[in-house]
Amino acid sequence: MRIDKLRESPHWSYSAMQCYLTCPLKHKFRYIDNAEPERTGSCFPFGRAFHAALSERARIGRDMSEREVCDVFEDYFRIECEIAPNLTYKQNEDYDSLLQTGFKMVEVACENWQDDFAVKSVAETFSVTIPGLSKPLIGEFDCVVTDGKDTCIVDWKTSSAKWAMGKADKDLQATAFSYAFKQKYGEKPLFRFDVITKAKSPTVNNYYTLRTDNELDRFVSLANQIEKSVNSGNFYPNEAGFSCGECPYADRCKKWR
Repeated sequence: MRIDKLRESPHWSYSAMQCYLTCPLKHKFRYIDNAEPERTGSCFPFGRAFHAALSERARIGRDMSEREVCDVFEDYFRIECEIAPNLTYKQNEDYDSLLQTGFKMVEVACENWQDDFAVKSVAETFSVTIPGLSKPLIGEFDCVVTDGKDTCIVDWKTSSAKWAMGKADKDLQATAFSYAFKQKYGEKPLFRFDVITKAKSPTVNNYYTLRTDNELDRFVSLANQIEKSVNSGNFYPNEAGFSCGECPYADRCKKWR
């Protein structure tokens, strides 16, 4: 089932859980109030277009040229920018400059593509039950690959810089998705973040991680505590949040009492 269809029914997602942990009030605005964003940072349409382009590359394989992958990125980026509510750009960037940056990132991603891994699925959706939760956990694996021995979930990320050492081992998405994969297939996968830096000279960095059974059990407990807090109406701002500067509900937050 397509991810947009899964989203039509009540559900939990990694993004919703991470949003609550980052800022409970932002979670309320986005997931409870369904408030319209006051602004949409250009990173969001850029990221969705980049994912779409790499998804096509994964589906078609090495027969797809870099130019063709860039064309997919351009088409999606234009559409995503057109439909984004209250789109805003950072200082010294605009549509054309981001388009050129995207082309460079797509090219370096294709040049460093790991074709020795066989692709099992692309944009594979999941809906799994977490004991104690009233709603299923849904999501979408960017790509699932295998080397003939191990299965690995691949997630594509764009980032302004290389990740710090150990970041992948603490990332909630890798935990949530590994839990979902085990629930769906009965086995724990490897998880790999392919992080492409958003820079004049982009780089591709691969970060592997693996979750233990204890970490997956801990995730179940964390998910239950998040739902309990949401159901109790515990919403408050994270005044020291690192993402306040780009929050789509900054004005709304200022009016909170």
